Amino acid sequence: MQVYSVRKIVVESYPVLFLCVLIGLSAGFVLETRLEGIRGTLVVMMVPLLNGMGGNLGCILGARLGSALHLGTVEPKLKGQRVLGDNLKASVLTSVGIFFFTSAIIFSTTLVWGMGLVGAVKHMLAYVIAGMLLTPVIIASTVISAFISFKGGLDPDNVVIPIVTAIIDIAATVCLLIIAINIVGV
Repeated sequence: MQVYSVRKIVVESYPVLFLCVLIGLSAGFVLETRLEGIRGTLVVMMVPLLNGMGGNLGCILGARLGSALHLGTVEPKLKGQRVLGDNLKASVLTSVGIFFFTSAIIFSTTLVWGMGLVGAVKHMLAYVIAGMLLTPVIIASTVISAFISFKGGLDPDNVVIPIVTAIIDIAATVCLLIIAINIVGV
């Protein structure tokens, strides 16, 4: 029995990947509009880190939901599903843990870079707050795209991760810039 169809993978993936290019370009545009203001701070370093961590968290949840939908342990609905609830709790706990851990690295890096204690705290807070704001976006975009694709007859494995990472790229950039403007003062 053939599990995958090359044709189905390509046909389902190309439109999604094209859409993701447009979303990715918009994330770059948003960043470009504030690049001059964040140059010289470590906010520039935080953008790919936040995008990457957010994308990784979304990919983990997306892969788990795709498998659960295929296996029938999760249905494309929100209520009354222990497996879905457990996955969402695990995603929140993982997100909180990783954003706090990486904020400690940012704190240390900022201190080493000579931005002083106040600068280090501001950068750390900007990152962790942006990560906490990003967490519901990660979870919502992953669950919604998995459920919609599955209900629409698409394989979530072909569409969820590109959609989620593109959404997270723009959401993370916007969250970080808004918080950095207000806390770091860029």
